[in-house]
Amino acid sequence: MTTKIKATNIWKKFNNLEVLKGIDLEVNEGEVVAVIGPSGGGKSTLLRCLNKLETIDKGSITIDGEELCRETSGGTEYVKNNDVRRIACKMGMVFQQFNLFPHMTVLENLIEAPVNVQKRDKAEVIKEAEVLLAKVGLSDKRDVYPRKLSGGQQQRVSIARALCMNPKILFFDEPTSALDPELTSEILKVIKDLAAEHITMVIVTHEMTFARDISDHIIFMDKGLIAVEGSPKEVFESEHARMKEFLGKFHQG
Repeated sequence: MTTKIKATNIWKKFNNLEVLKGIDLEVNEGEVVAVIGPSGGGKSTLLRCLNKLETIDKGSITIDGEELCRETSGGTEYVKNNDVRRIACKMGMVFQQFNLFPHMTVLENLIEAPVNVQKRDKAEVIKEAEVLLAKVGLSDKRDVYPRKLSGGQQQRVSIARALCMNPKILFFDEPTSALDPELTSEILKVIKDLAAEHITMVIVTHEMTFARDISDHIIFMDKGLIAVEGSPKEVFESEHARMKEFLGKFHQG
């Protein structure tokens, strides 16, 4: 089985606050990994470190068989900038707040990075973008500006935009947290459809039922550490005290 992500001994702090404290993570090709846990536990920071939106202080990260950074006696050393950019292009990110360009149409949002960053043929990218818009049910919105879309539609556009880069790995950082329950179901359906296509995904989510149903592997993070990990059954039936407390608060809510 091909390993798509291998992170070893990842440490990250902001000023004097240690957010990640020696994280080890391995994700295999086609695997869906859900990352759950209380706010402030380091979940989003872990995602941002894996896809190089943040740099780590110590540890090593390998993406799709290529070393992004290696641990050294002084902390960590990243590969050259050109290699960093190339490796980063193997990863797509879907954010909480959509992050669409407001001055661009839906189609323009999708083709911007493939054409200008990956230097791909524009006509070819447009064809791919139109296929992806159909996949997320938004073919009729190709020439619309983001402000004319609902939150759920904007998030579906952001998923299509990430896919337009042909990533090897997709990251989702709480993709439904800005949406009401009705719109949330739209996004969860799109992600479930992607899982059925065996796309490698790491999903930070507070949707416990979704995490249990879609994941091959679940990680429970607390205070910058992986406190519990395993299959959905193993994690949700864990006797770990902090895990039980977290799930108890979730069910009470």
